[in-house]
Amino acid sequence: MDKIFIGNISFTPKTRCVDQEGREIKLRNKESEILFLLCELYPDPVSRDQIEKMIWADSYVTDNTLTQTISNLRNSLNDKKHELIITIPKKGYSIGIKPEFNYYESSFIQDKFNFSAKNKINNIIEHNAPVHTNKLYFPISTWLTCGSLFLIFLFLSFVITNDKYQIKIIAVEPKNLPILINLDEKQDERFLKDYKKPHYILLKKDNNGNYFFCYRYKTELTCVKE
Repeated sequence: MDKIFIGNISFTPKTRCVDQEGREIKLRNKESEILFLLCELYPDPVSRDQIEKMIWADSYVTDNTLTQTISNLRNSLNDKKHELIITIPKKGYSIGIKPEFNYYESSFIQDKFNFSAKNKINNIIEHNAPVHTNKLYFPISTWLTCGSLFLIFLFLSFVITNDKYQIKIIAVEPKNLPILINLDEKQDERFLKDYKKPHYILLKKDNNGNYFFCYRYKTELTCVKE
């Protein structure tokens, strides 16, 4: 995804940049993630509790932190009348204008930011209903089949490569992800600091020193080179 158009605003999630009639603004990280989240779940409202869990995950956050972040986002978007970021009493926040998603062909399909937000969204939808979207979700049997094939793939990869590194195969449960391949906690500290989050399925380093992070996108495994 390259851009999202919201009325007279052009939002680029990858760079966290907003262009509003020639006025270019660089959003802070959390402001950008919240804006993307509200666009992704349009037209459904997103509660404060859901935003905190999706954006801040397990980090401690106060009510004032979210309120201030929303306020900063509105200021950045020049949304003085709160017509773009709408407050819905007792339900949370929503985008007031239908966002248009502009997709371009890309070998990476999605960047790190998009993947992170989408997976947080899916996780909250599965465990913190109600949030209703028009997305299609597959039965548990489908995920179990995919998970079994994925573990077989990991095992065969280990047998074929058989280098000095050890593959750490962990039970595929949300609290135990990601699975690490060819990564060392000290040598690869910087990469793990950025990517070692529960919603990633696989973090990998190949023999040439290239880093990859992989995740489940619909029914397929998508791997992106850092």
